[in-house]
Amino acid sequence: MALDLFTPIVPRERLHPIFNLLLQDRHAPERAALDSWAKGFQDRDGKFVQELQLTFESSFWELYLHAALCELGIDTDMSFDAPDFVAVRPHNFCIEATIAGPAQGGPSAFGYNSMEELPEDFTDFNIQAAIRICNAFDAKIRRYHSRYSGLPQSQSKPYVIAIGAFDRPYSHFAANRAIVAALYGLYFDEAATPRDADDVVRYNVSSAPKSPTVDVPVGLFCDATHADVSAVIYSPVATWGKLRAMADNPGALTVYQTFHPSDDGLLPKILTRKKSEYNEHLLDGLYVLHNPFAKYPLPKGCLSHPRLCEVHVAHDGELDMQAPEDFLLVRILRSVIARD
Repeated sequence: MALDLFTPIVPRERLHPIFNLLLQDRHAPERAALDSWAKGFQDRDGKFVQELQLTFESSFWELYLHAALCELGIDTDMSFDAPDFVAVRPHNFCIEATIAGPAQGGPSAFGYNSMEELPEDFTDFNIQAAIRICNAFDAKIRRYHSRYSGLPQSQSKPYVIAIGAFDRPYSHFAANRAIVAALYGLYFDEAATPRDADDVVRYNVSSAPKSPTVDVPVGLFCDATHADVSAVIYSPVATWGKLRAMADNPGALTVYQTFHPSDDGLLPKILTRKKSEYNEHLLDGLYVLHNPFAKYPLPKGCLSHPRLCEVHVAHDGELDMQAPEDFLLVRILRSVIARD
């Protein structure tokens, strides 16, 4: 039985702002797109629809992951209450979904509408994003040790943590900088890179300053400490913007500006297209980052796809990032809303 995602089951004033926006007539194509992501998804505890309507982001991320796994041809057994996804064909592994949310009292990832609110210091922006990723990772590795490792459906199998980026306004602007620093202890520093340089300045980091007296360890995949985690799935762009990009709504008065890798220097390739000319794949902007110290590595090719970026550590210690030439780094939407 298909889930009814959009009939409100909580008071209107408690609905999450993005969910409330989805209910508007002009977003019928976005509702249809989200319904397509939810095909075959099961509400195992009877609370999923309520959580989608109240808090939105973590439930939205689960629906995206479900759709992504279907796109990858991976069958899951949703009869288990945990972890979130138990893959059974063609490979056996488990995925636990989480989001990097805002710090306590910090601004949410939604509700901004002005380019004037862009962060002034992207180094600090990326540091804080890496800390939020590490916090999300830590919660799920602790959950693995306290419960999941003892479950028959996840024992002696690869365990993957899937992290969505919803930690602050413009969280998608971190692209891969924060996740690479968090997992591999490597930071690409645009702020320290001369304009005429051939390559971005990069250096190894072991911690990120949370406060003047507290540092958060990074480089989570730099030794065997977290060998129980086989890989991390991550996307900075699987957000409300992804749903709008995927919606069949060519008449929308929206312009898409996208950033892609470039062979012509340090600056990314920037494309600008209106909605009727814009196409985006479900897996565009998705990363699969492997742990070289994993106790149970994912089988080769298990999560491979021509549209995503797969990251391994090569034998010489360098990062091997396999991605399409037009890989989606960042997406910016600008919309005009017609009013009477």
